[in-house]
Amino acid sequence: MPRTHYPGFDVMSQKDAWDPHTQSVVTKRLQVSPRYEFLTEHEARLIRAIAGHLLYEDRDEVLSFVVAHFDRQLHADRGEAERELNVPPQADLVGWGLAAFDALAKSLHGRPFLECGTQEQIDLIAGLQRGEWHTEGLAEHGALPQKALFKKLLGLAVEAHASHPAVWSEMGYAGPAYPRGYYRIERGLTDLWEPRRAQNGAGVK
Repeated sequence: MPRTHYPGFDVMSQKDAWDPHTQSVVTKRLQVSPRYEFLTEHEARLIRAIAGHLLYEDRDEVLSFVVAHFDRQLHADRGEAERELNVPPQADLVGWGLAAFDALAKSLHGRPFLECGTQEQIDLIAGLQRGEWHTEGLAEHGALPQKALFKKLLGLAVEAHASHPAVWSEMGYAGPAYPRGYYRIERGLTDLWEPRRAQNGAGVK
């Protein structure tokens, strides 16, 4: 099946309508550094694999951006808006959770997560979402708050994925409103620079 209803549309073709700061911010999302400030290389590979399953995503450039987003968020010294009682800060939760992923995979399949098959990895993630795994003793911190970890992994993955220019293009999003602005906001109407949904397989701009 096609990935997009807007074939041929590239949001970066609209960048001249953005202010210089916005151009810089969005363009940098296409130029991800391979260096990490918080994650180890192994943790980065784990996040890439997990995010790939959560997002049904396999493009290297998009997943690299998702992993870089995790690294920035976990490294940043700022609040998380809200956190459930008895759930550790996100940097501790994700670091602890990734270690538990490997430990759980070894206990169930005899090998670390990245060496498991695709369906085995998906089943491990699905079990985490349901909170069904016995995690006591898998890590030094005790039982893993599985549902909180799943929610955090999914939340960080989705917010990164939905802010990548390639995904904007697929969504038919023509980019930030400032300074140009969007005017035709009625249902079914688009501004002149916005792509229109494909008709009979052909995208119309």
